[in-house]
Amino acid sequence: MVETRCLLCGDPQQPSEYMHESASALEEYGVEIDRMEWNGDLDAAAFRDVTMDMEQRGPNDYDASGIVDNVGDATMLVVHKAPVSRAVLEAGENLEVVAAARGGVENVDLEAADDHGVTVLHAPGRNANAVSDYAVSFGLAAHRRIPEFVETTGSGEWNLEFDPSGLPRDVEHLTVGVVGFGNIGRKVATRWNGFGPEVVAYDPYVDDDVIHDQGARSVSLEELLEESDVVTLHVRLTEETSHMMGTPEFDRMDEDALLVNTARGGLVDTDALVDALQSESIGGAALDVFEQEPLPEGHPLLSLSNVRLSPHTAGSTRDAVLNGSRIVTEDLIAILDDDEPENRVV
Repeated sequence: MVETRCLLCGDPQQPSEYMHESASALEEYGVEIDRMEWNGDLDAAAFRDVTMDMEQRGPNDYDASGIVDNVGDATMLVVHKAPVSRAVLEAGENLEVVAAARGGVENVDLEAADDHGVTVLHAPGRNANAVSDYAVSFGLAAHRRIPEFVETTGSGEWNLEFDPSGLPRDVEHLTVGVVGFGNIGRKVATRWNGFGPEVVAYDPYVDDDVIHDQGARSVSLEELLEESDVVTLHVRLTEETSHMMGTPEFDRMDEDALLVNTARGGLVDTDALVDALQSESIGGAALDVFEQEPLPEGHPLLSLSNVRLSPHTAGSTRDAVLNGSRIVTEDLIAILDDDEPENRVV
């Protein structure tokens, strides 16, 4: 690659100034770096609505005119969640590489990239530490009822309980079921293992040996639901996984079992979950993601005492933001060195 221009297209979740902290390493190769923002004036909630919708509809339904106007003679385009539509790829006549500084590439028209001979990179695992830390912390906090005790003690109550039948078990006596054993699921298993419970895992696309090497036992989804005291979800939302947790699955879970979801809201049939929580056919839920975000006023999840809620924040750490651009920059440097990039999609 002999051309020397890279366009960094930031957004409210990953501004271009943070991308530049890593991408500046390209300047040592003589690459000129330009910066722009896409939807930089949107607040966090509005931007999340746009990007969640794009995950379902793809990039071509969204205004990419600013990127079209700026891509010019760039040979590299680095985005976070901005749309890389067919129009962008047609405007970037010199584009050789598009890099999405995130795990998914739903915002990139892969077919158009292939048509134009453009390499597409991504950053798998960029927020794996953040999400796995949060998932385990959230599960532990819910199991030990920490949010409840913090709230009630802060309001002047002193809710000590001594009857063993109402107390949680030590974590080492639990069984934790990890659904999905990719980058995040494996880190979740490792973190739970440190507390001593039995860890079981379900992922039909991962070899049993890989699961065993991470200190977990490979089981079917049905076995996992029946055995686990904590069920934690770590799969992508696809047609196959949409509503993978519904009434039949909740019926298999123990009446004291806890569901933790820090992946995607659409993995869970919300109506079925509300029914399971209201009937106490499962013990509770800790949810960071929802089918509708933010939850509307009066949503039944907001009034249940056996659910803990947070605002889709599991992956939000400073390091997770910086990791995306760091990972794709390493692959861009590999290309400049005539090596094969590690995280190539197309």
